[in-house]
Amino acid sequence: MRDERLYPPQCCHQNVPLPQVRPHLTRAVLTEFELKAQEFGTLKRVYCVESTCSRFLGSLHEGNSIKVFTCPSPKCTTTTCGKCRGRYNRFTHSCTPDAETQGVLTLSRASGWSRCPGCAQMIELSMGCFHMTCRCKTEFCYLCRALWKTCKCPRWEDSRLLAPAQ
Repeated sequence: MRDERLYPPQCCHQNVPLPQVRPHLTRAVLTEFELKAQEFGTLKRVYCVESTCSRFLGSLHEGNSIKVFTCPSPKCTTTTCGKCRGRYNRFTHSCTPDAETQGVLTLSRASGWSRCPGCAQMIELSMGCFHMTCRCKTEFCYLCRALWKTCKCPRWEDSRLLAPAQ
């Protein structure tokens, strides 16, 4: 189950209740279903910082303290900060953006890029309408970052609808 748009499972535009299908699912499928339900139900998600893993770890911690996630994958075990989503090192970790991250943030503002309100992923619109669907499945307006169709922004700009001839 990789496509969040297919969750929860539906038949004839009605959600299929899990208790009705539970007896027909294997333990492995049921476990995956429950894990995906938890992931898809979390708006501000934290994933393993190790790019070869990227496993869902939990929700973003927005309190004053630090929350550290240890990746449960036996092949990974990387520690990720649940507050800044960065690699966590017990002795040297700081949630303040380093010079490289600060440079990217400065460049993004100067370039007119936007950040997903769900997961803070940087997004660049090169062509098309202002409706964005992030990899975390948050749908939002590129211009104001409000959830899609909740703002008064225009839906598109004519000059962005067609790609320039290459």
